[in-house]
Amino acid sequence: MEVGLKVFPACVSALESLDPHLDPHGRLLVLVVYEGSNAAARQAAGSLESAKKIRGHPLLVRVLSAADLDAYAGPRPGAIFIASIGLEPHRLRNWSERLQTLVFSPFADAVEEGAVAGIHVSDRIQPAVNLAQADRAGIRFKPYFLKEARYHEPFSEIDVRAVFLFNFALFIDWPSSAFDAPSAPLRYCVLGNPALSVSLKRTLADERVAGRPLQIADARNPDQWRRCHILYIDHRSGESLQKVVDAVKGAPVLTVGDTDTMAHEGGMISLIRKGERLHPVINREAAMRSGIQISSKLLRLATLVPDSPDGN
Repeated sequence: MEVGLKVFPACVSALESLDPHLDPHGRLLVLVVYEGSNAAARQAAGSLESAKKIRGHPLLVRVLSAADLDAYAGPRPGAIFIASIGLEPHRLRNWSERLQTLVFSPFADAVEEGAVAGIHVSDRIQPAVNLAQADRAGIRFKPYFLKEARYHEPFSEIDVRAVFLFNFALFIDWPSSAFDAPSAPLRYCVLGNPALSVSLKRTLADERVAGRPLQIADARNPDQWRRCHILYIDHRSGESLQKVVDAVKGAPVLTVGDTDTMAHEGGMISLIRKGERLHPVINREAAMRSGIQISSKLLRLATLVPDSPDGN
């Protein structure tokens, strides 16, 4: 609990915007939630109140039972701190999704079970983040925080996303000028999702497409993006889509992302959730402008969207 109370303010401070969570007096409401005895919750509330401010905003800390939070219809909290072990995972998930707020639990396995954030302790202490649950709760963290945090994202979705990226290469034709030599590798680059990079590296191991080996390439600097053949831009990357599109304009780089708007705003493929599945949304014209041909087999499986009005 003590470690969690130290990490919690950093997690809240890393939210992209606190403005939607402020009350009319500019205060950030924090709910400390308990089940059973409220002694630990009151102690936690006292510790949080001593912090006084997060990003310059005064804290308004309230202690609430889990049963009361189930029926809560008050002001939207800026964050919820879980002060009791053993709360059911479905309640953690429901609170973050219904209230569109960060649910932080300092207890073991809570992040894997559905809390948005918590702590990971190994050789050092790190904030832990459940990326899928954060998405469902409409929560966005600042890029600096995601570079330091321990990720948890359901492997089922990450691995499926990696398989999609591998399979895209089977249905794409790049111009010969995109490669340094006939046997040169096909390069994948991932911005903003280290967990996907790891899964993709496993997926690509020992695979070939049109006789070419497949590899993960470094893409930390914008001047490296034009050398990617498939460039995946995660919404957590901190890079604006327009910046990436402008940087690779005219180069045969297949741009793929995870936002609904990607293919409408100059990117080539949005790989988005549709119900319980991932589904490609394709801007064919954007790909053709870069000399990339997409097979009709892939196009038949996708939703096609028109090019953006300005042709970006």
